[in-house]
Amino acid sequence: MILQREVTIQFFQNLSPHTDPCSNFFREGKPMTQALTMSAILSKVAQLGFPKKYIKEMGLPSWWADELNKNPASVLEGAGHIAQRLNLDLKSLLAENESPQFKPLPHTKFKYHLQGKKNIPEMAHQLASWLAEVVAKVTATEYRPIPDNAPQIRAEILAQYPQVTLESLLAYCWEHGIAVAYFNHYPDKSRKITGMIQWQDSKPVIILSGKSTIPARLAFNLSHELGHLALGHIQLGQGILVDDTIDPASEDQEEIASTEIAVKLLVNQLDNYFGTRKFKNARNFQSNIQKILEHDSTIDPCAIAFNYCWHNTDHWGLSIELAKYLGCAKGGDQMINSILCKQIEWSNLTDDQADYLEQILGV
Repeated sequence: MILQREVTIQFFQNLSPHTDPCSNFFREGKPMTQALTMSAILSKVAQLGFPKKYIKEMGLPSWWADELNKNPASVLEGAGHIAQRLNLDLKSLLAENESPQFKPLPHTKFKYHLQGKKNIPEMAHQLASWLAEVVAKVTATEYRPIPDNAPQIRAEILAQYPQVTLESLLAYCWEHGIAVAYFNHYPDKSRKITGMIQWQDSKPVIILSGKSTIPARLAFNLSHELGHLALGHIQLGQGILVDDTIDPASEDQEEIASTEIAVKLLVNQLDNYFGTRKFKNARNFQSNIQKILEHDSTIDPCAIAFNYCWHNTDHWGLSIELAKYLGCAKGGDQMINSILCKQIEWSNLTDDQADYLEQILGV
């Protein structure tokens, strides 16, 4: 058993960019559950709201097999993977009379939660936080502050790119040392988030989520998070800011200001250009948008479409129809993570970390 522990401790020392929770666990003499089985670990993690199927699929490594369920060394190793991937405190999983706990995070500001409408989406932002931490550690970028106003940011983007699109926004972010990732691997029926900024290792990491992968939609979400960053809504060098949703009707002044920056970045001064005007179909809508582009070609036509539906929420279907008509209805998530993968120093990851990143990034 001593040899098994030594092997497992060495495993954890090579496994994670975090501190070594397993070896600390043994050095501190913490009591471990008498019957260390994977079934017991799964049941304990499930207390936090994770379905067991999700824990097995996302928490356990590819080599795990059910016949290892009662092998203490293998179970301990598997528990380490679960703790790391789901951002859990390993000690709380192994201690016999201790409830499972997420790892403590820096001060976190919940924008929508502050309006008192919903409870905190703890599971979602914990999962996103782990990704932000790893991304920061394996990307060699140095943060350069961005301007605090949309016109200047827009001018800097257009000095290098013909339009403000998701692609040019991503390029701008990485040039300024702002890492961006897309993550949407949450348990079914769990409360999710739309976007998050996390300061990690003296640089900001933006995590975008949400079901929609339309590039223009993700460009708006990214611009909104850049608004928070530009306006100092998250303290420089520390903390986390979570947008569980971006609400057109929000009365939060920081949300309003960040949305204003996003709109000015994407559609310049053409916010709600069409007002409440109705359109027959996507083709008719597109022909009207084309008239705008004749005067300002720096705007993504899909951005104009979704700006219209931001103000006319009963017409979201029209914008989606137009995105399909223009061939830009999907793929924003792949664009974000493909660019991220080119920035990752893969040699700094263990094989397991690399496998897990490839799994959740979809690359």
